[in-house]
Amino acid sequence: MKVTIQAIADLAGVSRATVDKVIHNRPGISKAVREQIKTLIMETNYQPVHIRKYLKEHRSQIHIAVIIPDLQDPFMASLKSGMESFHRKYRSYGLSVEYYYCSNYDFQQMISILTHLKKVPVDGIALRGICNEQINLLIDEFSQRGIPVFTFDADLPDSKRISFIGEDLYRTGQICASLLCKSIGYQGEVAVLTGSKNVNSCLQRINGFSSYLQERAPKVNIVAVEETLSQHMLTYQKTITILKKYPNLKGMWNCVCHSEDMAQAVIDTGKSGKIKLVSLIFTPEVIRLVKDGVIDYTIGLTPHKLGEMTIKTVYEYLISNIAPPSVNIWAPVYIGCNANIDMFEENMQNNF
Repeated sequence: MKVTIQAIADLAGVSRATVDKVIHNRPGISKAVREQIKTLIMETNYQPVHIRKYLKEHRSQIHIAVIIPDLQDPFMASLKSGMESFHRKYRSYGLSVEYYYCSNYDFQQMISILTHLKKVPVDGIALRGICNEQINLLIDEFSQRGIPVFTFDADLPDSKRISFIGEDLYRTGQICASLLCKSIGYQGEVAVLTGSKNVNSCLQRINGFSSYLQERAPKVNIVAVEETLSQHMLTYQKTITILKKYPNLKGMWNCVCHSEDMAQAVIDTGKSGKIKLVSLIFTPEVIRLVKDGVIDYTIGLTPHKLGEMTIKTVYEYLISNIAPPSVNIWAPVYIGCNANIDMFEENMQNNF
């Protein structure tokens, strides 16, 4: 069904005139209402009349550069698939998307790519942030040149990026802490696997996880936080090391991908069912392990939708000057357990 300006107004509980002011960046609206309407415009895929008019009359090339990690994990592969899905819809209107690949946590590669992009025609940039001062400075330089930069999945809040597109990272960590605490009875030793402490998404999830324990589960103690660099073998090896070092461990949370390797290490050490596990991302392997009761909970982060939202946000900003919410555009999360994981399995291909 086609989304209308009246539908946006009804969802926001405001008048058509208020929505029109937001669309055309006119004053006279509170910041909270403005951000609410902008979010609804993004979420409902509403296309204002002046954007449709632009698409019909102006077919000049719009070039977006995307810096994305190598597609070695299913999350990033699904995210890129979502980006390509939106690109296909608007390619005929001059939208061009070019991908630049770098290692998951290699800031030097990202610096090299950003330096290269300074020399080529580009209208907007989307990237997965890596915490590094030089990367922040390069983003600020693009901003000064009038080239907007958006972050997705992992933010760089200290840079002059326009907005972050991704889940509420801090809240995700809190959700995972709540689930793990329920599983272990709110007391005992737990461990955390993370990708890298130089990536905001990892840091914010862990901060949310830790804050929940401090406020609501003081008898739960984090005994280890180990970096896996989102690699299969490192995830397995670090899990084995933790299990040997902490024989009284009651639970473990992996805040990045490859939780199947964490689970396999638990199985191989004969501790399946004794160690409660919480993971991120819906993959066939993780879904199977949830069904089998090895992983207790997994959090789905809808990477395909996130990819679509990323290109859509950058594109609409470039052609219409509709600024997205000033801080974040949140993508949804889903909680999967053995009682409902089959529902997500059925819809994973199209919705996640």
